[in-house]
Amino acid sequence: MLSQRRLSALSCFLPVLLAAGALRAQAPDPAAVQAAIAGARLEPARAVALKNVKLGVGLGTLRLEDGVLIPATPVGGKTIEMVFLGKGRIEVEPPDAVEGGQLELFTGGSRLDAEFKEAVLVVGQEAAASAMLKRPAAPPDAEQSRRAEALFADWRKKGEWKYMSAERGILLNVLRDPVAAGYFAAWFRGGDLGDIFYCVQPGEREQVTLGHFVPLDATERDKRKILKQISREQRKGRLLGVELDDLGQWDTWLQSSLRIADGKPALGAPPFEPKKYTLDMTLVERELRLMGKARIDLEPVVAGSRAVPLVLPGDFQVSKVTDPAGAPLFYLRTGAELTVVLPQAPPAGGTASVVVEYSGRPVDKDWNRLTLLDTMGWYPHAGSVDRAPYDVTFHWPKGLELVASGRRADGGESPDGTRWERRTLDFPAFGFTFEVGHFRVETAQAGHVAVRFAFGPGFSGWGGGASREDVMKAVTDSLQFYEEKFGPYPLDELTVATANRDFSQGMLGFVTLGDGMMQDLGVWNRLFGLEDRRLVIAHEIAHQWWGDQVGWTSYRDQWISEAMASYSALRFGKERLGDRYSGFDLTAGWQRQLTGSLPDGRSLESVGPVVLGGRLFSSHADAAYEAIVYKKGAVILDMLARGLGEENFPKILRQIVKVENGKTISTEDFFSLIERITGQDLKAFTTQFVYGTGLPQVLYSYRFEKKGQGWVVKGEARQETPHRFHYKVVQTPRGTFDVAAEAVREVDVKQSTLVVPIDLEVYDPAKGKAKGKNGANATVRGNILVKGESTPFEIPVEQEPKAFWLDRHAKVFGLFFDENRHPKRMLYYRGLKASVEGKATEAVALYDQALKTEEPPPDTGETVYYADLQYARRVMNAAIELGRARLLLDQGKDDEADAALGRVDRLLRDGDEYRLLQARLDVRRGNYDKAFQGLRKGLKSNGLDSEGYALLAISARATGHKEELDKALKKARENGADVTLLSGS
Repeated sequence: MLSQRRLSALSCFLPVLLAAGALRAQAPDPAAVQAAIAGARLEPARAVALKNVKLGVGLGTLRLEDGVLIPATPVGGKTIEMVFLGKGRIEVEPPDAVEGGQLELFTGGSRLDAEFKEAVLVVGQEAAASAMLKRPAAPPDAEQSRRAEALFADWRKKGEWKYMSAERGILLNVLRDPVAAGYFAAWFRGGDLGDIFYCVQPGEREQVTLGHFVPLDATERDKRKILKQISREQRKGRLLGVELDDLGQWDTWLQSSLRIADGKPALGAPPFEPKKYTLDMTLVERELRLMGKARIDLEPVVAGSRAVPLVLPGDFQVSKVTDPAGAPLFYLRTGAELTVVLPQAPPAGGTASVVVEYSGRPVDKDWNRLTLLDTMGWYPHAGSVDRAPYDVTFHWPKGLELVASGRRADGGESPDGTRWERRTLDFPAFGFTFEVGHFRVETAQAGHVAVRFAFGPGFSGWGGGASREDVMKAVTDSLQFYEEKFGPYPLDELTVATANRDFSQGMLGFVTLGDGMMQDLGVWNRLFGLEDRRLVIAHEIAHQWWGDQVGWTSYRDQWISEAMASYSALRFGKERLGDRYSGFDLTAGWQRQLTGSLPDGRSLESVGPVVLGGRLFSSHADAAYEAIVYKKGAVILDMLARGLGEENFPKILRQIVKVENGKTISTEDFFSLIERITGQDLKAFTTQFVYGTGLPQVLYSYRFEKKGQGWVVKGEARQETPHRFHYKVVQTPRGTFDVAAEAVREVDVKQSTLVVPIDLEVYDPAKGKAKGKNGANATVRGNILVKGESTPFEIPVEQEPKAFWLDRHAKVFGLFFDENRHPKRMLYYRGLKASVEGKATEAVALYDQALKTEEPPPDTGETVYYADLQYARRVMNAAIELGRARLLLDQGKDDEADAALGRVDRLLRDGDEYRLLQARLDVRRGNYDKAFQGLRKGLKSNGLDSEGYALLAISARATGHKEELDKALKKARENGADVTLLSGS
């Protein structure tokens, strides 16, 4: 894999090196360059006029249509930074459907074509910068100079300067380092989409990034509270340099590698990857301040580079960076970035080493509980794959215990009374960690593995024995279970520690279990939404194989680690725990979470596919990462196992572990290996479930028939296409406004194939008296294949069938609806579908039929009360009338829509849909003040969706509420609504 990274890097940089011959020149002094960057100022006297300038940058095209370009002072003889004032556009074409979907999510369009009025440009292509500056001179007037100076000063203070690594990019570009050849960064302002950042960083695996920073949305009162909290943390030596304006969300609209001529990716690479970490860490008494010395031995990846980019959280102060002999090395510290510049690039086949000395406060103290705040961020990291052996020595106060990754090589007590221990980890790992505090240490044996447990004071079993024993048993049982399934655990020891945090983590040889996740409230677990802690433990133990032995190549592949760990835990639960849980399993509630609505009208699942990894954290949905990566990921792997054979799937996974042991794997590699092992073509599966979004809806009906000596279940399963909506402000024929909805299909069900489990309850005379009201005393289980829009099925069975389900326990990534059990609801759903598809007459007929249809009592076996049935009927009828009212509004039949809203039961008149449709009717009729009063509360509570914000913008504009108009327009745009008709407001 390393050789592939080298080739990728060379394919990207070789044309630049051949054309420019930059490395042959003498590079300037890094310190002088850094000083020049810090002292850079705009030079209005060198300003030029630009008209119709087109610049290709990465996957984008920058058009400077009409304006003035004001350069900054040269750095190392090169003009790199400049300010543009005028009319310009940035256009970006996504390279694939996944990135097109992200652009559509954040901007409303599947490609970017955004106007801007001012920009800061960092142009590392010397020829391009020189060509622009040769245009006709055009000294700016006083107002332009003021604007440009303010913009440039703002740029240097804003987060985009740090986020795009602009200082490092300029420094390395001027130093003629190949890792920054062609570096480009831009900050665009003044367009409808707000501030936009765009950069091309050759040293990243995916060089092109496009996005937008969303500032923290908080009241003035909340901001004051946050500032006090920041101040308290800074007094403790944390959140150093953080200001209120830094808080918010970085939304990545697009991220991709560059493309070569045939459209294939030309992956970038960091200049170095680590060969070994040698760490020496001292925790000083009382405050437990960490004094660290980290030596990182490095292997070159990009030939000719002498830049070593490291990552170390900004709360650590770096005191010195040297080579192994102690000679000082130049370094640049920006936030969490620590860039070291070597005196010269290592020769071919050579290596390099850097030594970093630093200090900080990584341990938090809460009474007698100590917590390592960042399990990975207490030492500097190098590279993007970042997997290497470790040799770590710890020194800590005598009154505390310290447990850590790796194997104990040596240790003891120093003359000053402090304790020390040296630990080594020879297997290439993605990290090394420790916990320090007051522990109750116990041991156990799991086959060849000696397991050491360190229970902290926050653990619920402190002072007792049973719960500790439960944890120990879950660890040893799952460890041995996975050895049987996936192959040998690579070490002979494992440390498991509990910690005062709300998450757990599995790293090679070391597992931390969050105290909060280890609670066991017995019968109350489900009431409080707690997962069975044995499954949580099994998930973390599974990481010893998935994530540790088999790593991930990039953020797009990390889902394999988490989804495989959850899938493995579910297999452990089924085979070792018999699916008998004290609490929920790890995928419980996935349908509710993933189908939850977002403000833009989307479902949470539609935010993006599993391969987006950490990018699923966004201003649109901060809960998407966990729901999609952990839960959807586990569900689709379970589906894959069912399709390939549940008995065979662990054998397939065992072969993958054997082949990829100690390496990293990409999503493409993962499925390619499965295809080679099984001979199956998984393209359709991965397209729909791995790289795609959307939950197919399956409506099914059936009947039981006698056939010969047995019975048969005959039926049909129909896959329906789910939709989401784009909203647009339009004008009605009579001159008022409306918000029109355009339906967007989320899944092509013609290509959708699902392996669906069936549950069939039967009466078997040989088993004696029947149980339950339906007379069944046995259950038959199996699978059927549902493919395309319609799948008829016929299932023979020997005994008399009594009840039937498709996907009774939500194991398939789809939504299943039983038309036999819910005829009224299904008619309503079909009416909604017909309405979306523009089949108004059919929709009205289905709504009428649904109103007349009675829903049978639920067959749960529990007592059903008449009052409950009548309540459910009223709610369903009200929903039907709301569906009818929306259809009538879409048709322009306002009076009939008003009548339908009048028939909505009072039970739903306080609901969001009723208030929204009533406001829409008022807007269409020109009753803007009434609509405004009905919607304005939603602006304060963020309780509106995309359609609601668009309606509020219309009514605020008509009633002269400027502040509310601006806020509503901003929210509507952020949620994907097209409010162009109001943009002149």
